[in-house]
Amino acid sequence: MREIAPLSTLVLRCVGPSTCNPELTFGGPREAESDKSDCNGKEKDKASSADEDNAEIVIKCPPPPDQPTLTSRLLRSLRDVKRPRLPYKGAARPNANDVDLSHPWILALEPSASENILCIEHGNHALDTLQLFIDALVDSGRASDTRLGVHSFREWVIAVIGQEAANEVFNDADEKKTPKKKRKITSASLPTGSLSLHNMAAASYNTFKSMELANVGVCLSVLDLTGVHGLTDSILSDILCAGSFPHIERLSLKNCRKITGEGLASVVNFTKLTALDIGGCFNVKPYDVLSMVQAHPGTQKATLTEIYAGGLGWTDVDLELLIESTAGHLRGLGVGFSPYVSGPGLILTMSKVAETLERLAVPFCDGMDDAAASALGKNLNKLNVLDIRGSKVTTLTGLMDGRYASGIITPLDDAGLAEASQGKVTGHLFVLARYSGISKSSLEETMKFHQNTVFLTCVLDGAGTGEGIRRHAVEYQMQECYHLE
Repeated sequence: MREIAPLSTLVLRCVGPSTCNPELTFGGPREAESDKSDCNGKEKDKASSADEDNAEIVIKCPPPPDQPTLTSRLLRSLRDVKRPRLPYKGAARPNANDVDLSHPWILALEPSASENILCIEHGNHALDTLQLFIDALVDSGRASDTRLGVHSFREWVIAVIGQEAANEVFNDADEKKTPKKKRKITSASLPTGSLSLHNMAAASYNTFKSMELANVGVCLSVLDLTGVHGLTDSILSDILCAGSFPHIERLSLKNCRKITGEGLASVVNFTKLTALDIGGCFNVKPYDVLSMVQAHPGTQKATLTEIYAGGLGWTDVDLELLIESTAGHLRGLGVGFSPYVSGPGLILTMSKVAETLERLAVPFCDGMDDAAASALGKNLNKLNVLDIRGSKVTTLTGLMDGRYASGIITPLDDAGLAEASQGKVTGHLFVLARYSGISKSSLEETMKFHQNTVFLTCVLDGAGTGEGIRRHAVEYQMQECYHLE
């Protein structure tokens, strides 16, 4: 029981095989659940999930068991373990993450580690274990809309804020509210956590209503709903954006195909939102994104700093309007898969965010060529991640020449090179260039010409898992996220 990995494995085994319902494992009412599914996970009552008309279903919030289950006790014992966390390796997540700039939102880089690793933001051992279980459930194909219920999400809340704080939160949810002057904690004082339902396509009304009833929203700041095809406008507006999730800072709705501009408009209610990914939602148009951004309070406060909206059909005019609304504070932008964005349009608009933009994703944009790359390299002073997959760029020499010419990077002496080898240096650029016109020989020539690779990392294949997620300016405190020796 001394090592974290075996203990986490033990908890996962106690949760049971993916064919069973985790709601029972965490103490859910067996009589109620037995009417819906058997131990093989086969649904008996098809009416238990939301229908195509999104008919409202009454979900009762059952009380927790008198004594926590064995799994619950093991899971809670992990929360305060003072041991370094292992890199997160969830089921299918390396392939899902691949070399994408902004996904998954639940993962972050540890900048001080000698080797780049991925860990859950705001995580701990208990939260890591729960996320591993959710990922395994999704990967097995058993993650139906009734699989994760109120008790499962109660355990998630306890993993984030601890048992004592959770008791008060749950009492409030059960309408046993303490008078304000006697309350020991407030929602604003609670720690926050990260949750990913990545590719849980069947998650719909029941799943999100259970999250609401378990009061997940009081301690949730990072929510990854990538590929949740059951997410609709009504669920987004009536549950997630209705006030029960007040602390959302980073939200991914990527590839949620049922979301439209009407649903996206409700995102303005996430007043603390700093980053949004709406890429691949083909029922959302650029003007929907523009309307939401212009109406969001974070735009006026300069706190909405990252917008990833690839695959929506952006044009030069749309892009210019977006930049005008966010100039002065935009740090991350994704407008990939846009054949109507030209090279001159990119150069003109990006010059307006030259002093703030750190991450730019323009994959599969016909306007991204050598001339545009060279100009962006010279103009974007803060750029540290560039996604040009599927572009017409054939060499990075012009881009690097531009960065040298503008003074973004300067040659290092031997002492500087030795120091740089121990960590990141100012001016380093990470480039994703798979399927582009850049060849291995072209890249070798660029590296040779500039003598060293201290200032440039370029991925031409499927490697580079997670390295595109660079949030150094946010300065996450994750000193305990490193490999165990």
